[in-house]
Amino acid sequence: MNKQIVASLVAASFFPVSTWAEPNTETVVVTASRFAQSDASVLQSATILTRQDIARLQARSLVDVLRTVPSIEIAQSGGRGQLASIFMRGTESDHSLVLIDGVRMASSITGSVDFNQIPVNSIERIEIIRGARATLYGSSAIGGVINIITKTDKERANVSATVGSLDHHAVSGAWATKLGDKGHFSGIAGYESNDGYNVHPTTSNLGDQHGFTGRNAQLGYSHRWNASWSADITGRWYQNEYDYNDNESNQIKHSWLESQALAGNLNYRSGHWSATLSGEFSQRNKYDYFPGTVRKENKTSDVEQVSTSLGLQYQATEDWLLGGGVDYRQDTYNKGGVDIDEIAINPRDNLGTYLLTQFSPVEPLSIEASVRLDDNQQYGQHTTWQTSAGLAITEGYQLVASYSTAFKAPLFTELYGQYGDENLNPDESANTELALHGLTADIDWSLTGYINHIDNMIDYDMTTSKYRNVEEVTIKGIELIASFDVASLHNQLSLEYKDPQKDNTGEQLERRAKRVAKWDTSYQWERVLLGTQWQYQSERTDWNDRLGSYSLWVVTASYQATDNLTVKGKVDNVFDKDYETAGGYPSAERGYFMTLDYQY
Repeated sequence: MNKQIVASLVAASFFPVSTWAEPNTETVVVTASRFAQSDASVLQSATILTRQDIARLQARSLVDVLRTVPSIEIAQSGGRGQLASIFMRGTESDHSLVLIDGVRMASSITGSVDFNQIPVNSIERIEIIRGARATLYGSSAIGGVINIITKTDKERANVSATVGSLDHHAVSGAWATKLGDKGHFSGIAGYESNDGYNVHPTTSNLGDQHGFTGRNAQLGYSHRWNASWSADITGRWYQNEYDYNDNESNQIKHSWLESQALAGNLNYRSGHWSATLSGEFSQRNKYDYFPGTVRKENKTSDVEQVSTSLGLQYQATEDWLLGGGVDYRQDTYNKGGVDIDEIAINPRDNLGTYLLTQFSPVEPLSIEASVRLDDNQQYGQHTTWQTSAGLAITEGYQLVASYSTAFKAPLFTELYGQYGDENLNPDESANTELALHGLTADIDWSLTGYINHIDNMIDYDMTTSKYRNVEEVTIKGIELIASFDVASLHNQLSLEYKDPQKDNTGEQLERRAKRVAKWDTSYQWERVLLGTQWQYQSERTDWNDRLGSYSLWVVTASYQATDNLTVKGKVDNVFDKDYETAGGYPSAERGYFMTLDYQY
């Protein structure tokens, strides 16, 4: 289940750490500050989802997982495989930084993250930090950070197969084992397809179906020479295809995307010192074409990203930690919606340096402070800083106050092309947060209030038909998250009220609701596991559309037939609710799915 008040973020998968806590265990090793630390010293609001949680949810995609997380809203242009945007605490879809194994996805060029590139069969855990965290990770970490961790040092072997509605078929396998006394190898592969449905129906395309096909593979090897030195290398490959409705021609169009990445880490730990040197190269190619045309002649996107980082940590005393590091990233725009000849700076380099300290001057008080300087080849230098203080009021209760600044660098698509402006400045935000965490009558809860003010937000100016720094936005919100058991029934509940609005007009931000509620419950009886997920979202705007409120139910069940075989069933949208998360794109009807999972 989710573990609230256990903050974590493996920002560079720096060190092998414990990812879960046994029941009644007080200390969980986490990495909210790019280094391992105990949960008692963490001051950020966070959620952790393990591989077991994902299996219990019977999630078919990363979107299925994230929609259950507190303070996250999803806007998806249809069903499985279609583009999806996430909004964390009411911020923009490009204000949440998405990492894979601690390295940002190549989204700084186009702004959008294709969550279909990340198959759930490769995920070991997901760690979500709510609130600004740019002082450690740089651009885009205004609303929060999502880190998808695929590495594991555990032994694992399983095969899974799923069939379901819309002719859905999926099969995946994973294997992880030790190689000798010092090595560890892991391999993952998967295939998925479904016929889909008409995600954008019009009067002239009622018979269309928009399907999805995905393939993925991942290989990893880690080696530990001794207690101080270790290293690992990982290769990832994804290939996804999906159909969509072309708005200009009102015909089916086909999208084909391939992504590959190669990453490695060198780790050192001895005494009070820890260090990690890491690097990754990733590339993504995308083609959009009509059926009957040649795919290779219709490339619409070709981007590359090189990332390297060096992180250092020094545990000066039991109550005083110092950390810092250097990040370098190079983005290359080879092909896309912008004519490459119009780009003045390509590739674009970014060098970031950061410092962090955590200390406890007196026993009930914990303090964290950090600062970061980003030097970008496009827009120059940008400094962000953050400070947090946690006060243990009494046993089981802690009050946390924090203030942080953040920014989002302009995208290539916003800087250049027909609608671009090379003089754009970064979005800038200032986030104030006050939280109370408590354990009352076995209810683990947190109540958080926040105000996030964003200046110079880049938006499309209808009067000039250009991107401009024209918006000022203030998002005020309060969220209550609670985890508790009623007999053998485990419950995770979140309630959120926020007011995301534009300062100059008072208008509500598009696709973001003022009221959101989520409930995740499960019941274990011998070999049977039953679960239900419910979410409510109030009405929203979407440009000229008004999206109605909705309540959505999902029911899951699994039976462990043998020690190795588990049979699972899931019903999506139990009451066949007709709703939209993006205007003009109806969500899927009620769906049925069955999975066989064999572990050996």
